[in-house]
Amino acid sequence: MEILTKVVLQRFGVIPKKIEREIISIIDECYERLRPHEVKLIDILLFKDTSKAGTFYLQERSTIGIVSDNLDAQFFAMHDAWRGTSRIGIVLDRMEKLPKLIQAGALRHEVGHSVLHGSFEYYAFSLNKALISASKQFKLSKGYLVNLLYLISIAVKDYEVSRLLLKKGFVEDQVAYSKHILKTSEDDLVAWKISKDYPSMMVLALAGRLKDTASFIALQSKLSKTEIIDSLRKELSYLPSSILDDILKIVKRFPEKMSEDTSKNVDLMMKIFVEDLLKPIYEGKYKK
Repeated sequence: MEILTKVVLQRFGVIPKKIEREIISIIDECYERLRPHEVKLIDILLFKDTSKAGTFYLQERSTIGIVSDNLDAQFFAMHDAWRGTSRIGIVLDRMEKLPKLIQAGALRHEVGHSVLHGSFEYYAFSLNKALISASKQFKLSKGYLVNLLYLISIAVKDYEVSRLLLKKGFVEDQVAYSKHILKTSEDDLVAWKISKDYPSMMVLALAGRLKDTASFIALQSKLSKTEIIDSLRKELSYLPSSILDDILKIVKRFPEKMSEDTSKNVDLMMKIFVEDLLKPIYEGKYKK
């Protein structure tokens, strides 16, 4: 017997009924097409604006004891399983600025997370040997390691979700969504400008961009290799060429290395990131 997914809606602010119906329709249809899966219940949190979302998640992080920094504060939709079951938060004042196709792609992306990453274990990865070794070698704090692991795990999980959705036939919206996420923002440029002289900040800035590139590299089954590489080079063109080349090498390894085991995938990509980017940065490889 197929599992039917019950949607529980929570509103933060006055939400127009038409928008509610559109969102729930996309989510219901996505769960239908992603069968078979085991998602029995999904909490949908509709936030009228950024302020209400920020207040809610700040309180949640404090109450639950989430130790990573609030590195996803600019997302317009996000999935979590901090309380053991899946929740999808949608920030309407950000979402409504996007074309409808990208909105649909974003909602389906979060549904994909609930199917693949719907329990707390996918938000509580352990520090691996490569990360612990680097922390000793370069005197990195526990808080710093947790933030880095969080960013790498997001990149891995986003790749897995894109791979699943493409396999299930969600192509046009996922291409549009991934291209949107890949675009270099003003925040990306500012973050790099501030961090480029500080190894610790450089590493986090690059790990953050790995998330944006991971979903896009998953499109290789639908877009030409030339289009993918050209797009990646264009959007990362603000980076020094040597760093750009090395981060592209890491990105290209996602399709080669990713299995169906998220924990193993995170462990492997963390090791690759430490060896191929973190250590070279701290050892001064990219200094002029």
